Amino acid sequence: MNRWGAGTALYRASLCYTKLAFLYDELLFAAVARPYVKYLPVRPVGTALVLLGIAIYAAAIMRLYQSYDTSRLETGGIYAVLRHPMYAAWVVCIIPGVSLLAGGFLVLTAPLFTAFVYRLAIRHEEVWLESTFGETYRAYRARVGGVVPGLTG
Repeated sequence: MNRWGAGTALYRASLCYTKLAFLYDELLFAAVARPYVKYLPVRPVGTALVLLGIAIYAAAIMRLYQSYDTSRLETGGIYAVLRHPMYAAWVVCIIPGVSLLAGGFLVLTAPLFTAFVYRLAIRHEEVWLESTFGETYRAYRARVGGVVPGLTG
């Protein structure tokens, strides 16, 4: 496991899916989806989600680099609220925000695809964290939410 966890390939997969869905929407469903989505006030919400996601991601990276280099479990800063803030930034903020900004029908499924793929990665990463940090990680997992604050387990 490197400092990026299992996320690097997943970021690429979710962005690839989003790009393909956007292209598909542009080519085949623009006439169907655009008339409905363009009237919704989604641009400000999409922009806010993307900006929030970037802020969460940046905060997580700064904390994680410090702890990874010293081989310790990071539990401070954003990690005191979320166990997987980088995944949360993508699943809850960035991909949904980009999808709202794109405004197509199929693109709006990208957050569901991303959540499914990331759930697989989180399982793998948590097994590694538990084998590396043992009881310390189990106690941390019991009190801190994974991708949604307050949702533990």
